[in-house]
Amino acid sequence: ESNGLQSGEDKDYGFFVKSAYTDKTLPYDSVAWYVSYVYDKSAAAAAGVRRSWIVDRINGTKIDNSNSAIALLNDIFFGTGTSASFQFIKPDGSATAAISLSKSSFTANSVLYRNVITAGSKKVGYLVFNQFFAQPSRTALASAFSFFQSQGINDLVVDLRYNRGGSTQTQDTLANLIAPTSANGKLMYKYVYNTTLQKNQHTLIRKKLGYGDIFQESNNSQNFAKAGTMNLSRVFFIVTSSSASASELLINNLKPYMDVKLIGDTTYGKPVGFFPIPIFGYAIYPISFKTVNSAGNADYYTGFAPDALAADGVNKSWGDVTEPSLQAALNYINSGGFRQSTADVENQRIEAAARQKLKPALRKLEDRKFSGMFEER
Repeated sequence: ESNGLQSGEDKDYGFFVKSAYTDKTLPYDSVAWYVSYVYDKSAAAAAGVRRSWIVDRINGTKIDNSNSAIALLNDIFFGTGTSASFQFIKPDGSATAAISLSKSSFTANSVLYRNVITAGSKKVGYLVFNQFFAQPSRTALASAFSFFQSQGINDLVVDLRYNRGGSTQTQDTLANLIAPTSANGKLMYKYVYNTTLQKNQHTLIRKKLGYGDIFQESNNSQNFAKAGTMNLSRVFFIVTSSSASASELLINNLKPYMDVKLIGDTTYGKPVGFFPIPIFGYAIYPISFKTVNSAGNADYYTGFAPDALAADGVNKSWGDVTEPSLQAALNYINSGGFRQSTADVENQRIEAAARQKLKPALRKLEDRKFSGMFEER
């Protein structure tokens, strides 16, 4: 599992779910569990499963917002079972026949979607980035930004709504692709370790990993090394409470150098990270460092609040310009404002109240997934 956090190698059904209200009126009784994303090479993708489909039944049991349904979801996705029967409802309201899926090995794609969208007179690059794996992600990012450069985009929207973190080195890659040329050579961030590590008194780590004085402050500054030819003055990030660690590190690192707009919901709040330490047949992940950006900002433990609240339109496909979070970004790019009517403002208020009510149920499921950033030591 530890190796998979770097390589993207996984063994599961290849998709995940998120609950959302299908009826936005009080008392928010109508809840459905939507497919939030699907990995390209997974069993689910091979069976045709897509984002925006509703998981209606699993092994014949109706999936709703009850504790028993959430317990079943936990058991299906994270338990020891290796197969299950899923019935889905498609966006047109039609139900699929039961689809039998088995957990299978595959390599997850961190870039779920990329496209160029027109907003008024602007060409907007839209990237859905789901995990900071190691080299596979860096290769995928290079390809995506080469595509954006070839299209001559004017603005960039990076969708991190489900990105729970990963490699800090991959964060470096993405930051260097997004940052303006004026940031080149300047401080991106610093790693901060405790005094035991900085004074080279880390007996266990030194014996296990052979680390010497690499934790000293003089060795732990990361500077920008601008990549590519894009030179944007601003960037839009779509975020939710699932946007954690390396995602937040990226936001924090870019803020001193360009206009950073956040759309969605408050992020997770995790400015600390790890490097794996092998103990017998395990890799343990004690909190090992925190990060500080060039402006000295480090302690965002309560997350980053969005500039504009927007719903996660999990009932929409990637790139759908009517999906609320993407639509808010395109509105701003086109008109200079996130919302265009009092009705939009009221909808945002209702959506925010709904999200708060669903968070306990979501946490029970999402907390089983790894959230963190790590160094590839």
